Amino acid sequence: MWALEYDPDLFLMYEDPDLAAAKSEGSKGRTKSTRQCGKFERENLKNRSKGAEAPLPISVFLVASVLKDKSTKLLTEAKGLDDVVQILNDMTGSLDAKKACTSAMKLHKKYLKKVMYI
Repeated sequence: MWALEYDPDLFLMYEDPDLAAAKSEGSKGRTKSTRQCGKFERENLKNRSKGAEAPLPISVFLVASVLKDKSTKLLTEAKGLDDVVQILNDMTGSLDAKKACTSAMKLHKKYLKKVMYI
């Protein structure tokens, strides 16, 4: 899966920037199409904002999805910051990763729709 996103010229960029620039100028390869990108990179290319700010990482939406799932418990039981930390620490072992990732992707799509219409 990760091999599909491999770009051989990317490694040169970390080693020697001057050599990478010379290599890319002399390179006769085709430009990278969107089919060669991964799932999240394709979404970022398609929904690229006009401004200079970078897109939010998926980890932000993962945390938001966990907080959204536990919002009722947090609102009813938490009296202070210590209670919030204790509740979140208690549920880390019983976290359903697939459910959290799915809801994070839903939140990410909602966010992108709202950002694109603004």
